[in-house]
Amino acid sequence: MRVLCTLLLLFGALQVMSQESTLDTPRPLVINEAVELPLSMAQVELAAREAWQYSFGQQPGAQLVSEDAGTGRVDGIARFNYRSATVGSREQSLGVITYKVSIQAENGQCRIRISHFVHTGNKSAPGGPVDIGPLYAGPRPAERVPGISAGSAQRLHQDMRTQVSAQVKELIKVFSARMRQAADER
Repeated sequence: MRVLCTLLLLFGALQVMSQESTLDTPRPLVINEAVELPLSMAQVELAAREAWQYSFGQQPGAQLVSEDAGTGRVDGIARFNYRSATVGSREQSLGVITYKVSIQAENGQCRIRISHFVHTGNKSAPGGPVDIGPLYAGPRPAERVPGISAGSAQRLHQDMRTQVSAQVKELIKVFSARMRQAADER
């Protein structure tokens, strides 16, 4: 009986130890920001739609996806044309990074969430494209990227994350400034 209890206890302990923590998995890159405004939800949404044109709407391929006015939600997509600053003469890694913009208008506040960053390489490159895929907040997973080494993939990912973060933060500044300007005009 003791042996059976010991084996069951050992088996249970092994099961608990072998579970992976979901905190250890790579997290996708997400940029959040909030703008405080002395406006109602409807006014904030209207100001956000106007500010879109002067910020995210200026990006290549930018378009609003949701056209439902009055819901307090504005969703759009855009892209960032990428050129590597770390890997020279690498036509395959040139390409675009697409992303989603979700804007939630509330009374006195506008929350901005930029997510789903995905890199697609240059399809017309002689050796074919190098697609890094989703961008992560930390190091990318150890998945193989066809056409480049693991070290180059990590360096490209880091460079993409740095460039995208810098550009998105500038867009958020322009968006916030336009939102505040709209609040001052009302």
